[in-house]
Amino acid sequence: MLLMPTRRLILCSLLSLCMILQGCASTTKLKSGLKIGMHVDAVLEFNVAYPLSWNKDRRLSYGSKEGEVRWTHPEHPNTLLTIRSDFQKQQELSKEQQIDQALQEYVGLEVLTKEEMALPAGEAWHITGRTTRDNVDIYLFLRTNRNYLIALTAPPDEIKIYQDLMNRVTQTFQTMPE
Repeated sequence: MLLMPTRRLILCSLLSLCMILQGCASTTKLKSGLKIGMHVDAVLEFNVAYPLSWNKDRRLSYGSKEGEVRWTHPEHPNTLLTIRSDFQKQQELSKEQQIDQALQEYVGLEVLTKEEMALPAGEAWHITGRTTRDNVDIYLFLRTNRNYLIALTAPPDEIKIYQDLMNRVTQTFQTMPE
């Protein structure tokens, strides 16, 4: 008789703990006071922390599992966080050719730094640069079958404001197993 209420008590305790932990994990705050949520994308095969108050726009390529998710600052429309997921179409391209191909979107980009670094999601290329209008902070993950690009574009005088955000995004970014 005593065994059944004990099991029920343990089960209720575990369920309560799970609900409490889920509530705590759903949002956090950065040092800047910006609330952070978690974006899970099964189609583009990644999950990442993102700024909750920013406007989200998900763009998928028709008929494929490629595309991007964009977050725009609600008060500064020129500040954009983008995560793009593309299949690796040409396996014979060198790393440099893959990087050049990924950077084609940034017309007139003057590359200031380019270094390979280790992040929780694996090896990535960290590239910073500027165009005539914006500064760009890019992390490029080159995988066998799929490449991921995380980019923040902002006016030159504002890019450093988002350093804490980019650190959080790159540290929480994870790809889903194939």
